[in-house]
Amino acid sequence: MDFFRRIYSFDYMGHKKWWFTLSAVIIAAGLVSLFVKGGGNPVKGLNYGLEFKEGTRISVAFEKQPSLAEVRQTVTQAGYADAQIQESPNVSGSNQKGFQIQTVALSTTEQAKLKQALNDAFTIAKSNGAEIFQLQTVGATFGRQVVSSSLKAIAIALLLILAYVSFRFQWKFAVGAIAAEVHDLLIVVGIYSLTGREVTTATIAAVLTILGYSLYDTVIVFDRIRENQPKLGRMPYGDMVNVSIWETLTRSINTTMIVLLPVVCLLLFGGATLKDFAFALLVGILSGAYSSIFVASPILTMLKEREPQYLKLKLAARADES
Repeated sequence: MDFFRRIYSFDYMGHKKWWFTLSAVIIAAGLVSLFVKGGGNPVKGLNYGLEFKEGTRISVAFEKQPSLAEVRQTVTQAGYADAQIQESPNVSGSNQKGFQIQTVALSTTEQAKLKQALNDAFTIAKSNGAEIFQLQTVGATFGRQVVSSSLKAIAIALLLILAYVSFRFQWKFAVGAIAAEVHDLLIVVGIYSLTGREVTTATIAAVLTILGYSLYDTVIVFDRIRENQPKLGRMPYGDMVNVSIWETLTRSINTTMIVLLPVVCLLLFGGATLKDFAFALLVGILSGAYSSIFVASPILTMLKEREPQYLKLKLAARADES
């Protein structure tokens, strides 16, 4: 009980520097990892999935599902030890489990030889009389287009968030909300770089979902701050934000816990694609719940405390304490 009394009376805004330092350390660790793994180019510091790389991509299903190790051994014996292989729950729209294999760009002869090796080892499955085998050669331009489209989608989402929060609240609220969103993006990217986890199109989808969740959590706090401004107008702005956080803390905790339950289940029991999606969601939801209180609210407080009426209240409170 004493613990709960403390978190519902804690001076969150009075410890802004601690929250900023914690976030800075985590983000800095991620950025260092990106630069080190990318050889000075942070864009190359992530472990991109097959969708982002050039080369020959093969989607195939077999009559009897072999293990990933068996497929890897066969591909290695065919002369492609550096090939990237991952299981796929849905091959070529056939609703049949199989594998995706990515190699360097292969000639027509090399493609035929690799297909024959796979067929000899495991027998390629058929659907409606046709082999479940799809081959596509992807150039470097395609990979760049996927990355570019993903970045554009995130940038557009951030601009829409900026416009929405500015319209509903005030531009100072929007600055805090955008800072929290950028914080969450950097945390997710940094965690992916540190763990070496593969970035797939499911990761991009999860990141866009995270932006929406983080904004929702931030707006809950901001809405209460706006409601309290006329009622607690004689209180220093930081104290008013603390009160608003205390009043919304139970809702934020409950919402986060309820959302995390299915995400954790997906991470533990879902297929490969679902696990990629769930991992990004897990990191982003935790970061979003943190940033709404410890990033967005402190930044808003710092901006509002510069306004003359709140600056006077802050200085008066300091004089009373001394």
